[in-house]
Amino acid sequence: MPKLERAMWEEEIKRCTRLYGSFNDAELFIRAVYSAAEDYFKSNPLDVVPHFDAEEAEKMIRAGKCINLNPSLDTSAVAGLLKSLNESLLKVNPQLKSTVKELELKLEQFLSNFADKVNKENVLELRDSLIKETALEKDLATFLFSFLLSSLYRQQLYSISEVLRTDLWEGGNCPLCGEKPHYGYLAEESGRKILECWLCGTEWEHSRIKCPYCDNSDHEKLGYFTIEDNEICRVNFCQVCCQYCKLFDARKFHADGKVVLAIHNLATLAHDLAARKEGFLPGSKLEWVNDNEVTDRQD
Repeated sequence: MPKLERAMWEEEIKRCTRLYGSFNDAELFIRAVYSAAEDYFKSNPLDVVPHFDAEEAEKMIRAGKCINLNPSLDTSAVAGLLKSLNESLLKVNPQLKSTVKELELKLEQFLSNFADKVNKENVLELRDSLIKETALEKDLATFLFSFLLSSLYRQQLYSISEVLRTDLWEGGNCPLCGEKPHYGYLAEESGRKILECWLCGTEWEHSRIKCPYCDNSDHEKLGYFTIEDNEICRVNFCQVCCQYCKLFDARKFHADGKVVLAIHNLATLAHDLAARKEGFLPGSKLEWVNDNEVTDRQD
């Protein structure tokens, strides 16, 4: 997936505002963080991963093996980008001041344990500790840290993701970094099911009658639902593993070029809440719903 330019995310925000009525309240919030990330990377560009053996990668994919490319992250980049995101959040919602102050204090303590580099697991541990020890709610933490990690990964891996032989891949996880997807889309012309890695942006085709999490292909135990009379976003669920992912039906709207699925995901968090209320968990492990929002499912 190419690096995200301002014109791309601005156009996607406009499209999502038209497609999803509930997105209006979050538009300024999303616009602020995308703008902050773009400004940060203009001043602090990251180097792409320098060493990549395309032939070896193709052999691995042909053999059904994920490459599991997870680069180390510069500690300064993690701290700098997170600070920029925090500042953008405060401009939109000053009521987050105390939460952001706690977050920055914990960030300083966390980064003091690392000299130059951290990895994805370290950053996710920071997220989990913030949820446990501060007023940072799960949905905001998921948003901040998934956006943070995906921005850093896509900056470093986009050139590899663009040339990877994903047409040879049949797995449910990302062939490049190994993450489980949270969303995908149905292609506008063919209706093919395309999954996208929330972390590195790699796309690959996946069987429409197959769960990407447990490989169940029994169509009687697979299904989907939509909400709010809007058939663009489908919540695909599996009754075997009780997990779900979201698919956006590009046949329902005209997409001239690349669709920024991450923004569609943020515009449809009500679907995640509906899935949780039905007893399904996100196969990606990204928790977009606070526990107190989920009530007992009625039989």
